[in-house]
Amino acid sequence: MKRRLRAIAGTFESTDRWLLLAVGVLLFVGSIVVYGAGSYTRHASGSPFGHQYYIILRHLIMIGLGLAAMLLLMHFDYRRYRATWLNVAVLVVTYALMALTLVVTRRDASGAEVINRWVSLGGFRFQPVEMAKLAMIVFLAARLTCLRRGQRLCPRQVALTLALGPLPLLVMLVLQPNFGNAMVTIGVTLVVLFAAGVSDRWVLRAALAAPIAGTAGYFLSSKVHDRVQVLIDGFQNGSFGYQVDQSLIGLGAGGLLGLGPGQSHNKFSFLPESHTDFAFSVLGEELGLAGTLLVIGMVVLIAWRGYGIAARASEPFGRALAAGLTTAIAIYGVANIGMVSGIFPVVGVPLPFVSYGGTAMVAALASIGILLNIEQGGRSYGQWKRRWERSGTA
Repeated sequence: MKRRLRAIAGTFESTDRWLLLAVGVLLFVGSIVVYGAGSYTRHASGSPFGHQYYIILRHLIMIGLGLAAMLLLMHFDYRRYRATWLNVAVLVVTYALMALTLVVTRRDASGAEVINRWVSLGGFRFQPVEMAKLAMIVFLAARLTCLRRGQRLCPRQVALTLALGPLPLLVMLVLQPNFGNAMVTIGVTLVVLFAAGVSDRWVLRAALAAPIAGTAGYFLSSKVHDRVQVLIDGFQNGSFGYQVDQSLIGLGAGGLLGLGPGQSHNKFSFLPESHTDFAFSVLGEELGLAGTLLVIGMVVLIAWRGYGIAARASEPFGRALAAGLTTAIAIYGVANIGMVSGIFPVVGVPLPFVSYGGTAMVAALASIGILLNIEQGGRSYGQWKRRWERSGTA
């Protein structure tokens, strides 16, 4: 038993402990919030599996699956993802699952067709967009760094990579519609282009395309127009719509130290999605300003350590991959906190490691596992480089 414990502890000796600390704190705080908020949702009250414990049990199960994925990917050499057959095959499969959400309809209690973002296979229900984003990041990083050092991709190669990677995903997200993840996809693409060392001309083009796409969405999509207009009206008239108004009431009621764990009033069906997209509001009500600042600090710490891993990566693929994975987590965090606080429009994205969400939780922890593997590779490279320089041969 002692040997097993030492072996498990040994796997974390050469990892980024600050990154693991930040993730652990968010998982712990998130579990407290999800337990309190989830115990009063309609999902819990109508479930035969534990009633008020149903949501937290599912949440803990997904954390367990995510941690298993993290441990596995920590010890899987990330350089193997560069194999074309692997990253292209995963991209095709995940995009095919995304396409299923466009053809398989879903109906609400009244029988009306609603947005479908889920796929059910073999009794499991999951969101393919979370897997598709990971596949897209790996594909993009691999194809943009496939040349030898000193060489640059020609414009045709870059255009083809963008046409096969982020563009199909963006089209499917717009058709879904899922503009929150479309925003994440655009941000990740920009950062990976920059980290991969692609010509500044392409980065500038992509950066200019983002506001153009946003403006087009505002005028062409009623959903985007309404969400932005509600935000504008909120700044002018003080009301951001029922959901955000309730969220702000909860954040304000928490004060400095909060009402205490499990003491939120918003979870009594006043705030829709209190255990998922708006978990940050419940957190602020129960743990106060101190709790919200702690969570914000941990999200910043994850971004700092993630970009640090990218900077220390031993080769371009690791750098681009780490930068893309970190950006996906960071944008999720900023967008969620911003929409809950009335700063951004409501885009429907979870708070990483805090909000209830099965596929998103597993994908986020899998991303951490890949980051830790890149960190181990970068640390080994740094140790080799220092030994080489000490030998006097460099």
